[in-house]
Amino acid sequence: MNVGNPRGGPSPWPWAIPQMKRMRPTKAALRDHYDPQFPDFNTDYPDQLRADEFLREFDEFVKAKGSAKELPQFILLYLPDDHTQGTRPGKPTPQASVADNDLAVGRVVDAVSHSPYWDDTAIFVVEDDAQDGADHIDAHRSTALVISKYAPHPPQTFVDHSFYTTVSLIHTMEALLGLPPMNLFDAHAPLMSPLFSGPGTQPPFHADDQNLRSGLIYKVNQKNAAGAKESSLMNFSRPDAADAKKLNAILWQDAKGNVPIPAQERRP
Repeated sequence: MNVGNPRGGPSPWPWAIPQMKRMRPTKAALRDHYDPQFPDFNTDYPDQLRADEFLREFDEFVKAKGSAKELPQFILLYLPDDHTQGTRPGKPTPQASVADNDLAVGRVVDAVSHSPYWDDTAIFVVEDDAQDGADHIDAHRSTALVISKYAPHPPQTFVDHSFYTTVSLIHTMEALLGLPPMNLFDAHAPLMSPLFSGPGTQPPFHADDQNLRSGLIYKVNQKNAAGAKESSLMNFSRPDAADAKKLNAILWQDAKGNVPIPAQERRP
């Protein structure tokens, strides 16, 4: 573990930042199609540093646009820190982890939307672990964002009541890339076409760095935090290793105090 700053100089993070080793592809098809400097899953490693690495490489493509070095048509960007570490003492608070993740996403959207690639790029943001933490409507629901120059935007009021799933998102990506469906599931999933029905005048976005300036992304859990002991016993070394039900209860108590956890609703 490296207590310093991987970018050099003193670290603004009050917990030890891992010194990440060279990453390796998990599948043979990914060889020569991944960034060996991009860190894998580790919630001690800030998403700001992952965004830094993505933006470093993206800037190379921006500078080389029009040459033989063209931006890949499909990019998978992994920003995992909204998994959190519960209320594990000395580690980022759940609010800090989520704020870190939000800012990293915002910085990426800011950079892409201000680049020459904005005219023909769509950014899909989907939540991992969507099953962990039901909302007040239905435990099947999750957050997803579709960002492009062709998104409907004010003064046009737009509400899409279509039922979409993650497979709809995949089918929409396939259609944009000119790829055939992989199987019957994505072939029959509805396309998210209405989300591209705008006039193509969506202006570039600007990342909101309020949580950076306020220092929220650097906040750590205290030893007496609710659920600190239980969080310390959990395995956060890989995605989904911690007991989801127990972690959800800790996160709820951290955010809501003694308010009872609502019963999960699953509608047909």
